Amino acid sequence: MVGIAVLTGARYELSDDEIDLLHSLSARRWSECDPEAVSVAEALVEKGLVVSDLDDERHAALRRRDEDLMATQWNGYAALFHYMTRWSGVAFDESAESAATLKSRSRAAASALVEVHGWPPSEFAEFGPGPVVELPRIDREGGFYDALRRRRTTRSFDASTAMTLEQLDTVVRYVFGCHAYGRNSADAVCIKRTSPSGGGLAPIEVYLIVDGVDSVPVGIYHYNGRDHSLVQMEELSPGEGRALATKFMCGQWYFGGAHVTFILTARFYRNYWKYRRHPKAYPTILMDAAHLTQTLYLVSAHEHLGAFVTIAINDRDIEARLGLDGVNEGVIAMAGCGPATVDPSPLDMGFDA
Repeated sequence: MVGIAVLTGARYELSDDEIDLLHSLSARRWSECDPEAVSVAEALVEKGLVVSDLDDERHAALRRRDEDLMATQWNGYAALFHYMTRWSGVAFDESAESAATLKSRSRAAASALVEVHGWPPSEFAEFGPGPVVELPRIDREGGFYDALRRRRTTRSFDASTAMTLEQLDTVVRYVFGCHAYGRNSADAVCIKRTSPSGGGLAPIEVYLIVDGVDSVPVGIYHYNGRDHSLVQMEELSPGEGRALATKFMCGQWYFGGAHVTFILTARFYRNYWKYRRHPKAYPTILMDAAHLTQTLYLVSAHEHLGAFVTIAINDRDIEARLGLDGVNEGVIAMAGCGPATVDPSPLDMGFDA
């Protein structure tokens, strides 16, 4: 039997005594601890499976976290998924390999996967018999459709070419910026971005690691959407920003080479205020982040910049660096953009029309 602790994001094997004590406790009211079971209760508190009213630092910190989870209106199943899938200190050990070597190793791993498990399902789903309506397949041309065709994931950024302040301004404004204000049925203020958001609440916040943009010092920034400005949180030395972004992304140096990296976080109660402990509230936040990163791809393609998004990230380490508690505000994904190299990386997937 294992206990899964939402408060710590860990799982533990449980003894029979621990299981018996857990069964005897309430999830909604305080219980007096049997003096003979104090040591068992303390073990459960250490594991984050039980909260205590004792005042020592460890007990108090877990109790506050539990209170925050309740007050922030987290759905229990969503919290379980969210906190059990957080990473810290993960490194893919790819930093010492060239793109060509890594590509070769990836091919070997993929071949081994096919050998053991066979090929994946067909690239197109099979359909049963039925009436068919042929579509005209109209070819569209022009800026938007050209950007759509250029949209792709980039793994090769040109460190010798700086990204301009104007490019950064365009990307930030047209991906994350506020373009209008409105009020919902509760008369609460909502902002309009260029991407949809569940309930119009726009809970996603954006932090930037800038390392390679003209006129912007290397550092960590928080985007102030109200004033469309960057607030520096930490100054970094040239190259340090890319190294930090790479570490945050578990050693994915090909993404860490981007000129600006975006850390997308969620102010959870901004969404959960309306969707209180709702089972669909957390998926809505994930969709919000996904919409924003797709818009990032399109704006970057229009500006002839490369772009990427990844959720292979050390969430816990990022939150610690940014000073986030992970309950009221926590990391969802990372993305980035910048001038790409003329020749694509061997890691970039090629497509034929």
